[in-house]
This record gives sequence, structure tokens and C-alpha cells, in this order.
Amino acid sequence: MEEAVTPRLLAYLLAVSLIVGVPLLYTTSVPEALLYSLSIAIAYLGFMKLVAEVGGKVAYRVKVVREYRKPLIEGEEAEIRVEVSNPSWIPVLYVELSDLYPKHFKLVSGSSIVQATLPAKGTFTFTYRVRARLGKHVFRGVEAVVKDPLGLFSYRLIIPGSVEEVQAYPKPYPLPKSSFRRWVTSSLGQTKSGMKGLGNEFMGLREYFPGDDFRFIEWKALARTGKLHVKTFEMESSLHVVFVLDASPAMMFGYLGRTMIEESTRLISGLASYLLRRGDWVGLVVRGRETAIVPVGRGRPHYYRILKAVSQVEWGSWVPKTTLGDAIREAVKAVPKRTKVLFMVFTTLDPLAYRGGSLHAEVRALREVGVKLSTQHHKLVVVSPLPELYELQGLSGMEAGVYLALSVKGIMEVRRYGKELARRGIDVIQVGPTTLLPKLMSYVERFRLVST
Repeated sequence: MEEAVTPRLLAYLLAVSLIVGVPLLYTTSVPEALLYSLSIAIAYLGFMKLVAEVGGKVAYRVKVVREYRKPLIEGEEAEIRVEVSNPSWIPVLYVELSDLYPKHFKLVSGSSIVQATLPAKGTFTFTYRVRARLGKHVFRGVEAVVKDPLGLFSYRLIIPGSVEEVQAYPKPYPLPKSSFRRWVTSSLGQTKSGMKGLGNEFMGLREYFPGDDFRFIEWKALARTGKLHVKTFEMESSLHVVFVLDASPAMMFGYLGRTMIEESTRLISGLASYLLRRGDWVGLVVRGRETAIVPVGRGRPHYYRILKAVSQVEWGSWVPKTTLGDAIREAVKAVPKRTKVLFMVFTTLDPLAYRGGSLHAEVRALREVGVKLSTQHHKLVVVSPLPELYELQGLSGMEAGVYLALSVKGIMEVRRYGKELARRGIDVIQVGPTTLLPKLMSYVERFRLVST
């Protein structure tokens, strides 16, 4: 609990000093009335201090419950309801309550700061609305400023138990219906390759060959033709796709709400929804302060695991402990054997987004891991946002033209790194602040045709 000197207290002391000091300039003796008034002023001052101090101790014991719709979704408004309960028999006559919501949230309506009286064994409730941003955030607590009725003394504290960590999920880009109907060919969302194998759909009959599984012998055909035949089935070609998200500060350039990291999470969420609806296997690697890995899986519950993992983005300025290459190597260990995997890395190749020469280390690590993946029959593709195009969103007219002219060198550097990776067999897709989900879906489908 922090005690602060208020301007009203200074004004009160100044007034008392003038009342006592001015008469002493004109007389050598102190009148009894003056001493009596001074005693009352000091007693009143002590009483106000006691009221504020007791109120501060009571406020330290209050309970806070913060309610809101879960989960929070980026870009959508959420109503925050804060209920403050006083378990004591002593009321807090004057308190200013402030809910310290995350700094990346935007206040839409209402007020997170209220002046209230906490009755004994009573509650006080206030609400306000905010717009959430992607990632991991912290409600820094409910701050209480307790004062006496005259505002002479002030005690400031963060109510214990009011600090809360929250996550805001990404808002996936909607799937283009035309593309989805074009590529999804069955009611179950599975993809049929047209190849014979062990699957669910009956394809036809063929003659029995020594070594065939006797469980698939069609006995009716034997009775009809006098020869052994076995059933064949259509094999389903399920892809294995692992998304690698660079959640480092290098991806946080741009206009808040349309930064590279936010656009990348929306693309990943949309692609994951599309692939899982097709029955494919999807995994995720998030390179943040620590590397988080979601092993490949499928189904609706797995989609929510993907959303929860990409919402772990931590805003701020910090240095990653590992390279993207190291994160991919860790993910390869969790990949099932004898499967061909498409690794889609979402990161920027612009030197302006990195500190010092860290981009050179990232590109070198990607080259090395790309060579290793190719020997294991995997494929690595880099989806590289251009930070200049994201920064451009807040400019217009001549400012935008000047900024583009100054950014030409950076864009050329991005192309140079892209060509360097392409020489190692790594595809590079450069993107800007626009919905490229259909383009990435088309790339995945081309990979499906090659891998079957």
C-alpha cells in the first residue's frame, strides 16, 4: 500500500499555517482561541488520516471477480464486468477503482475507472467494453485509490488476486466456398487419390495372387466364376502439414490489428480449418520465447488446440532463444515415420525487421534444415510477409510514395534472400496485407498431387 501526498493536504497545511502565523506577526502572546483552533485542526487532520488508513486496509482485503465472454476473439468487442466485494463490517466511504486492462486492448465504451463507496458486507459492480488483440495479455489488476472524505490523504494499492492472464484467439480468414467445393470431393471431406490401396471405399475386384490377404476374398465371385477374386479399395491421400509460426518481435511490424504476426495467425487458422475438414493431419510449431509444439492430429478438438497455441503470441521486445531451424528439427522428431510432411514457415526475410545480423543466422538455419528435410522426402516452404507493405497501411498520398521509395532497398534484400533459399529447393511465397488464403490453399493442393 502506497501513501501519497495530495494537493488538498498541502492546501490544508498552508491554510492552517497562515491562520496561526499571521496573528503572531502582530502580537507576542498566543491567544487561547488560536491554540484551541490549532488543536481542532490537528485533531481533524489525524482523524482524516485514520479514516483513509483504515479504508486502505479494508480495501486490501476486498475480493474481485472479473467476468467476460470466453474465449476472447481478436478484433471483437467484449464486455468486462468487474464485481468488487467488501467482506468487512467496515465500509470504505470513498475509493476510486481502476481496472488496468491490457495495454494492447482498446477501450470501446464505458469507463474502466469509477468512484464508489464499498458498503459493509456489500458489493459494487461496473462494466466497460474493450476490443481484444491477438495473443497473450495480462489484466494488471484492479487499482484502488482510497481517500478520506476531504481528499487530504490517499492510499494506492493493487487489490490482491485481481491480476489475470488472458488469451485472445485469432479470427480465421473465412474459407472461399468456391475453392472449398472445388477441392473437397466427398461428403466426409476426405480426399480420394484414385490409387488402389487399403481404404474405406470399395473400388472393384481383381484376380487373386499368392500373398493377398484372404480376408478380402470375394467368395460369391468364386461361386460365380470358379476363380478366386479379391476386393480392392480406393486409398485416401491424407496430407501431413506442419505450420511453423515465427512469433518473435520481427513479425510485429505494421499497423496494430494488421501486423505480420496477426495476418499470419489468421492464415494459419484458416488453412488449418480447411485441412482438418478434409481429413488431413495438421501440426503446429510456435517459435516464441520458448518453442511450443502441437503434434500432428486431426478432428475438431485438434483445431481448437491449434487456435490455443497460436494465441500464445507475446507482444514486446525480446530475443528468441532458438532459431527457426532448431524449432523445425524439434518438430520433425514428433512426425510419424514414413510420412511426407509439408512444413510451412511463416516468417519475414526483411533485414529491417531484425536486430544486427540475426537474419543471416535464421536464413542459414533454414537452408540447413531444408536440405535435411529434402533427404527425408519432406518439403519446406517459407511464407514471407513484407513489413514495408504492412507499415504502408497507415500512410497515404505523398507520404506513402516517399516511404515506398525509401523501402526499395529492403524489398530487394528480401528478394535476394528468397532466391538464396530457392537455390536450396525451398519455395518462398512473399505476401502483403491481403487475404492470400486461396493462393496458399492452391499451393497445398498442388503439393497433394505431387505427394500421392
